Parts: sequence; C-alpha cells; structure tokens
Amino acid sequence: MGEIATKRFGLDPTQILDNLLVAQAMTHEHQNELITMAAAKIAEDDEPYRVLIVDSIMGLYRVEFSGRGELAERQQKLGGHIHELRKIAEEFNIAVVVTNQVTADPGNMFVADAKKPIGELLGGAW
Repeated sequence: MGEIATKRFGLDPTQILDNLLVAQAMTHEHQNELITMAAAKIAEDDEPYRVLIVDSIMGLYRVEFSGRGELAERQQKLGGHIHELRKIAEEFNIAVVVTNQVTADPGNMFVADAKKPIGELLGGAW
C-alpha cells in the first residue's frame, strides 16, 4: 500500500496508515459490537470518516449457524446487522462496503459462471 500511496498519489504512507482503524471480529456478536463501536467513533470524532468496510460479512455467520435448522435465525440476525450498516451509511453519509463469500452452485452446472453469493439476503442494492 505504501508504494501505491507514494508513487501513484504522492501521499505519505505513514499518514495514510494513521487514518485507518482496523478491527477483527471473533464471533458474529463481536462483529455487531465492532459496528456499534465504529458508529460511536464516527459520531464523536471531529474528522469525517469516508468509508466503512466489512470484509466477508457472512464468514462468521456461516461458522456459527450451520444447517437448515439455524438458517432462519442466521438470516434474521444478519438482516439486523445489515440494517445497522445501512443506518450508519445514511446517518453519517459514508460509504459502507461489504464483501461476501461466494460458492459454486451445483444446480447451475451448465452456466459459464455458476457462482452465487452466500446468504442470499445480500442480493440487491441498498
């Protein structure tokens, strides 16, 4: 990242890193807590934040909720999480970028690109 910041944009990489906040969630509840903490930080700081990135939003939900018996609960909790992210985006006028996992769709083996998003709830734009 430092080389790109310096060569392409003429920026100081140390200053760029000073402007990043990074956290790693250990459970889906922890992920929700981190989002709440991020919202509080955004609200209290004088400097404006521009983007909030949630990498692999489904990862922890897939690990902690397995099987069809837990699907409804997983989707409900994930829906609440996404609702919170949307609220943050609207309230603070920042971009929220969410990455998701994909999986092969064996039912579509004759399609050139048979990948589909994990969690189905994430389909569509906000």
